[in-house]
Amino acid sequence: MANVSHQMNLAAVQQLLTGPNGAVARDMLKRGLRVESRAKLELGRDPRRINTGRLRADIRARFHMINGAPAVRVGTSLKYATYVHNGTGLYGPRHRMIVPVSKKVLRWKAHGPTGIPGKGGYVFSMKSRGMRPNPFLRKALIAAKY
Repeated sequence: MANVSHQMNLAAVQQLLTGPNGAVARDMLKRGLRVESRAKLELGRDPRRINTGRLRADIRARFHMINGAPAVRVGTSLKYATYVHNGTGLYGPRHRMIVPVSKKVLRWKAHGPTGIPGKGGYVFSMKSRGMRPNPFLRKALIAAKY
């Protein structure tokens, strides 16, 4: 019977598991990129409110090392993304109508023809229910599974 011995290279195993170029890090980044793609698709679904595509273009999967361990964060740096994701007004965290604070009426730019001659493409209102949430990032997490 032959004698077989082996020796484990612990440094190589550690690099494989926690290194920025290891197999675990590569797999996490691949899953993060799938979540990024799915989040961009979810933005186009109902309720659909894409005007310029700026939010969709800003969604990124970024690789980080956190306390020596590989991690991937998927998100956007745009401030209004929170409002799109969580909703506003009645649909937001406060569950209240949006009302003017310092003026008599609210005013915002209309999307498409308003049908009101002489208004210059703006909508005026005393209050607004807000917009429904579109949890595109939460829905996209399913793409991280195999």
